[in-house]
Amino acid sequence: MIKILLSGLWAAILAVGAVFGVLEWQKNASAGAMPNASLELQEFRTKAINVPIIGEGVIQGYMVAQFVFTVDALALAKMPVSPEVYVLDEAFKTIYAGEQVNFQRMKKQDLPLLAKTLGENVNKRLGTNIIQDVLIDQLSYIPKTDVRGPPKS
Repeated sequence: MIKILLSGLWAAILAVGAVFGVLEWQKNASAGAMPNASLELQEFRTKAINVPIIGEGVIQGYMVAQFVFTVDALALAKMPVSPEVYVLDEAFKTIYAGEQVNFQRMKKQDLPLLAKTLGENVNKRLGTNIIQDVLIDQLSYIPKTDVRGPPKS
């Protein structure tokens, strides 16, 4: 009788130990997968901006630009301000200054450089890698002669 009781107690201890072991194994396996799954992205679309293009001391035309950017959702929750303001500011400065990309003689190869520059500059200003990617939604050049102004009298 005592052998049967001890055998039953031994089987119960083994069963509880096995369940505990499996639960610990699953917890550790899911913790190892967390860093890859923790990067959740949110997408934002900026307002369109109009940037004057100046050449030879006068306005030659305007660039109309709109961007889409993705941000790390966890880092965004910690930010006191919206990164959209910084993306628009960097876009305006980059297009207006035209140091890296010459918008009067623009080439197809300049677009990836523009997007990369915007993302890097915003991340540098914010002190964190919140901007994951910048996409160009709209980029148009309108010559000054095609701009409609107030009716002439």
